[in-house]
Amino acid sequence: MIRINLLQPGKKEITFAPVGVAIPEEEGKKVHYELLAIVGLITLGIIGYLYYKTTSRISYVREQIQIKQQEKARLQGVLKELEENKKKKEILTQKTQVIEQLIAKQIIPVKLMDLIVKSIPDKVWLTKLKFNGSQILLEGKALNNNLIANFIANLESTDFFRDVQLISSKKLTRNRSNVIKIDVYTFKLAARVNTGEGPFQNKGGAK
Repeated sequence: MIRINLLQPGKKEITFAPVGVAIPEEEGKKVHYELLAIVGLITLGIIGYLYYKTTSRISYVREQIQIKQQEKARLQGVLKELEENKKKKEILTQKTQVIEQLIAKQIIPVKLMDLIVKSIPDKVWLTKLKFNGSQILLEGKALNNNLIANFIANLESTDFFRDVQLISSKKLTRNRSNVIKIDVYTFKLAARVNTGEGPFQNKGGAK
């Protein structure tokens, strides 16, 4: 039999072997498991870190809430104390006002009597005086109506009496002997006492 060589002269057939090192099947599984273990450890580490950060944040927030609650409780105590002090101040103010009113009521009658005495003209005398709040009623006697008019003018000239009015005036004749007759006028006056003004002054004085 005749064989014909179809290959070109001077060339040899080259066979290429696969590149790399052949890894046995067992070794491949081992590497695969190791990679999974590394990935798992990394994942657990990340989860642990996130858990730690979250837990720390929750603890911080709880501490802040507790601090705020304590501060709120302290402020509520301060507000309660301020409210109690405010009530005590109001009570003290009311007591002070009552005391001042009592003192004023004690001073007014004294000043009232002083001004009336200074306003009474000669030959005029009082028989009755009634003081009730801001109103005053005077009863007395005078030798003539002019003296009663002068008495009214003297009262009005002060800063203490307002709206002085003559309620009545009656003439009475007294016989002091068989010859001498004396005319006497009984009168009633009403006036309003001005208790809201400052220092009481007698501007006019008795006439």
